[in-house]
Amino acid sequence: MKRARALGLVAAALVLTAGAVFLYGRQAEPAAEEIGADASYGVLERQLQRNPRDVRARVLKARADSQAGRHDMAVAGYRRALDESPKVARDPGVWVELAEALALQQGGRLAGEPIALLDKALAMNPDHTGALDLAGSAAWETGDFPGAVRHWQRLAGLLKPDDPRQAELGKALAEAERRSRFTLPPSR
Repeated sequence: MKRARALGLVAAALVLTAGAVFLYGRQAEPAAEEIGADASYGVLERQLQRNPRDVRARVLKARADSQAGRHDMAVAGYRRALDESPKVARDPGVWVELAEALALQQGGRLAGEPIALLDKALAMNPDHTGALDLAGSAAWETGDFPGAVRHWQRLAGLLKPDDPRQAELGKALAEAERRSRFTLPPSR
């Protein structure tokens, strides 16, 4: 399954918009792939009932909860997996997924704990594309346009030139650069 990522990068509100489109655009009748996803979700639930310490199943279930808009359950699942497994706690991707779920739980805002989680992920892997993407969005959200430029320039350098995200990233980067010229440095 592919994870939906905020491709616009222009503002964290795009994450909320994408989630709203997904949630509200669903049909009353489930599609065949949704029925399959429900069956897979049931398998994960049964696996966790049999073995509550199966952190792989817990992370997969948290991803499914996040994709289905059950952000409270996703956040709880990611937290439990991170608490129970040192291996999971060393995976920057799980920290990014937790940050994203928390942001969606907060109505699409990355402020607060999600930013701290992204910082943690970037400390583990400064080239983590998902962390750079969301960290740039978080910087944009707080008006730290030079920070957004820094994260997105690094991200642009890591993506292949023909990556479809490059076009949107280029637009967001140009706007962040434009705005950063008119931004005062943060007071200390």
